[in-house]
Amino acid sequence: MIGHTFADVYQRFTKTTKSVFLSAALLGTTQIAMAGPTVDQLSDCLVKATTATDKTTVLQWTFVALSAHPDLKSFSNVTEDQRNQLDQKFAQVLQRVIVEQCATQTKAVIQAEGIQAVGDSFQELGRATGEDIIKNPQVKQQLKGVIRYVDLNKLIATFLTPDIFSKLGLSK
Repeated sequence: MIGHTFADVYQRFTKTTKSVFLSAALLGTTQIAMAGPTVDQLSDCLVKATTATDKTTVLQWTFVALSAHPDLKSFSNVTEDQRNQLDQKFAQVLQRVIVEQCATQTKAVIQAEGIQAVGDSFQELGRATGEDIIKNPQVKQQLKGVIRYVDLNKLIATFLTPDIFSKLGLSK
């Protein structure tokens, strides 16, 4: 650790650790599909075809859908009318994007990889929407709230080994 104090190393490691925790907290459950080129093309089309309003609809619908789970239901007070309205809005977005704006790419995916692969194409849209969520200052603040309860000293003692120091360029 020539030229680096423990405080420097600690700061660099904790900053990296915080980023990893924040990303994992929101995006860690997203599965990465082994997609073919047609799925990639549809994914690109879906991301480009959705507006900011569409992404808000996707986000709201996802939240409401997840809030139906018994373990989450008590954290949401979404009414049945709101659920139905979001179902309708989300269906309109899906239909417009798949049938009108990305029809060629959707057909290509179905022909090349089957109907289930259309769902794989939405993973990229989910990832892009997730990135937008993380950029929101209020969400960032909430995610950072978790960090104050993580014992960073324990993480450092466990994971900051000599080979990690070397990879960080902190030792000869």
